Amino acid sequence: MIDSDDLSYKVAVWKVTTYKGTRGTTYRVRWKVGTEEFKEPFKKRAQADAFRSQLVQAQSRGEAFSLSKGLPVSMLREERPEMSWYDFAVAYVDHKWPDISAKHRGNIAFALMMATTALFTTERGMPDPALLRAALRRWAYSKTYRAAERPPEVEDALRWASRHTRAVGELADPKVADAAVRAAIRDLEGRKLVVGSQRRNHGILKAALAYAVSEGLLERNPIGELEATTSRSVHQVDRRCVVNPEQARNLLDKVREYGYEETERRQGMKSGPRLVAFFGSMYYAALRPEEAVNLRKHNLSLPAPRIDATGSPVYDWGEIYVEEVTPDARPEFTDDGTSRDTRRGPKQREAGEVRPVPCPPELARLFWEHLEGFGTDPEGRLFTGVRGGPLATITYRRAWAWAREEVLSEAEARSPLARRPYDLRHTCVSTWLNAGVSETLVAQWAGHSVAVLKKIYAKCLVGEEDRAKRQIEEALRRS
Repeated sequence: MIDSDDLSYKVAVWKVTTYKGTRGTTYRVRWKVGTEEFKEPFKKRAQADAFRSQLVQAQSRGEAFSLSKGLPVSMLREERPEMSWYDFAVAYVDHKWPDISAKHRGNIAFALMMATTALFTTERGMPDPALLRAALRRWAYSKTYRAAERPPEVEDALRWASRHTRAVGELADPKVADAAVRAAIRDLEGRKLVVGSQRRNHGILKAALAYAVSEGLLERNPIGELEATTSRSVHQVDRRCVVNPEQARNLLDKVREYGYEETERRQGMKSGPRLVAFFGSMYYAALRPEEAVNLRKHNLSLPAPRIDATGSPVYDWGEIYVEEVTPDARPEFTDDGTSRDTRRGPKQREAGEVRPVPCPPELARLFWEHLEGFGTDPEGRLFTGVRGGPLATITYRRAWAWAREEVLSEAEARSPLARRPYDLRHTCVSTWLNAGVSETLVAQWAGHSVAVLKKIYAKCLVGEEDRAKRQIEEALRRS
């Protein structure tokens, strides 16, 4: 309880003064409450400016000050000790960790690491900048790696960082907060990131400081809105990356021949044959790589092939139920230290909800051939490495790069055409749209909202421009 007799509204705050003594320079904030004069020394000018700003703001709000302590009522209620930015960032990572994906954990670590580089109090004794950034991102801001044994150089770098970052309270100064934001939305060369990355990192830092406010470390969030930009943030698919049916068939056929290591070739353990249905699921059913890599046998509803009059198998339409995904992730941001995140539900779906996708006869044939040739692992997983275990991202990327070089012409190989396995998904969605399937149904199958679908695939709707030109010509003829 604050004694009303100890309060006064008669306050004067003077400018910060600089004092240069034998032990260094200090910055003093001087102010008066009633007839009592107070002063507070700081080692850093920014600290003094931030403290003075708090006093002035309280005075402007008409807030009462304590005659005995010299502080406004709002500051008297704050009994919490100062926390360094480093300690706060670590605490924030741990606060967010249980409820977010490994990819988002990595994004938070990167944004906090970049912001931290602008919040050091000195450069004296600073470790190598590259080592310091890696130590912060991979070890300090990773709950998984922080609990593990750290190399001595990493331990030294983090010890230095923990002792030489500003207090969280200093971000109340707009200049300090702005420096952190500027660092977070730029790359290591000081260039602004692409618009989407700017917005993501700005939002991460803003959310972190909102948490600081909720913990009583800041009175208000000093980060405002990101500077307006006219650049689009939704990535549109480049029509040039979409393959035609003949190219797709040739690429899938060539994948069969891929063998990553010479020892695999000698032992008859080529990776390629195991990957045909994997890539086929992207081309024929628009699965994302992280969805395809986690397909289980129970996710497939495939009618048994019929035998025609010639004795050849005939395959019918089936259904794929996209249930759980294992996104590729950096091991420091997964719970178990592996390169894939804990299995999660597909995008645009609630937990436990599945996304049904039609399986055309061509893909049904690839699935049946895969099951007959390779079966599944003990967990029912379709796609695995040649020696067992989950299919590694590096394996299918290398196989695709090899097949692309073998099939495409030199000019095509230099172009964006099917540069990534993900472009097979883009090809499938574009095929559905250009075949006249309704946008609502395509969005359901692809796991998008209709609005996002229209933005992403705007350039892939073949014939739209020709129709528009004909309409313009007809309008001109009528005028």
